[in-house]
Amino acid sequence: MPSKLKIAIEISDNRLVALLLEKLKAVPNVEAYQWFNNVAEKGPIAVKEQPDILIIDDLAEGDVIFRRLNTLRGHFPNAAFFVVSANQFPQHIVQVMKAGVSEYLVTPINDQVLANAIEEIRAGLANSGKIARGSIFSFISSKGGLGASVVAVNAACALALRKGTRTALLDMSFQSGDAAVLLDLVPQTTISDIVANFHRLDASFLSAAMARHSSHLEFLSAPANPDDSKKINGEHVAGVLSLARKIYDHVIIDIPSMSLNDCTLQAFKASEKIFVITDMSVPSIRNTSRLCQSMKKSGIPDANVEICVNRYMKQGTLSVSDIEKNLGKSIFWLFPNDFKGVMTSINKGTPLLQFAPGSPFSKNIVEFVDKIKDPAAAESYRGIRGVFGKAI
Repeated sequence: MPSKLKIAIEISDNRLVALLLEKLKAVPNVEAYQWFNNVAEKGPIAVKEQPDILIIDDLAEGDVIFRRLNTLRGHFPNAAFFVVSANQFPQHIVQVMKAGVSEYLVTPINDQVLANAIEEIRAGLANSGKIARGSIFSFISSKGGLGASVVAVNAACALALRKGTRTALLDMSFQSGDAAVLLDLVPQTTISDIVANFHRLDASFLSAAMARHSSHLEFLSAPANPDDSKKINGEHVAGVLSLARKIYDHVIIDIPSMSLNDCTLQAFKASEKIFVITDMSVPSIRNTSRLCQSMKKSGIPDANVEICVNRYMKQGTLSVSDIEKNLGKSIFWLFPNDFKGVMTSINKGTPLLQFAPGSPFSKNIVEFVDKIKDPAAAESYRGIRGVFGKAI
């Protein structure tokens, strides 16, 4: 999980500091604080923290800003520097940027410009290995209609609702775009816009392409026109995912059923875990076996693939042990059969986790998310308890 970026503000105008601190509250995974009385210029011994970003002002005339930057760079060689100023004279801005400043913020500060600048620094630190990268989880069903998209969307929302985390959902159902319907979103930009401007792909561009959901989930939609999916290739998917894991704590990918192509294989290769969604019917189990074999032949490690049973019923024709025997693999998780609640949430365009947080499926999704974040914490538990509360 990406660690929090430490941002120190050393600005004499307390009102401007207060404004910056308020703006930074809206940026996930940021820890911001004020340094008083030019403490940074007194050297690293005078401070307890080594900031990732140091924000200073440029209010004095002359070359004061350049002397400050030289001093600060000597004390904090690994920090990125942002300068806040009302001076919009182009030549001055160019000179300051040449002095090694990562971002020149003109007052009044634009929220999106500030957030994008921070994400560029975060991506750079992740790329150099100085901060941890996020986790990627893919969801795919063994045949259509098994609810993989519902599971993926609700799992993504469960992660996004947790404080201090930033979660993205990527809809790779390029022909249908089911996730947008489940979230009741009509995104203005989609992955097609990224593909059309792939040469411009950076943290700012990707963040701007994401639609925002009420759960704080950030969503990259499938193409509005299904024909545009032909323009998307594996290189595009790999590029988006490589960047996304530098920005987000968690990336959830919704993949169409039984889909093995250049794009989905890139998603699988980038994923920490691939969750294959099935039910307890014989056709689904048969397809699950075929899908797992195909992924293995394509170079996807079997250890990265987990089987999840949706709409689990204790009185089903097949038992959990029957399924495990047929697949030669243990079941990772059992999602309860909450058909009425799930259908209502689909028709409302609201994830069940938000619509009915106390429902069996919603509670189960929260527990599922707990397990994928820390598998060792609930190794034997997989979502359903039997007689006397014993894990099935």
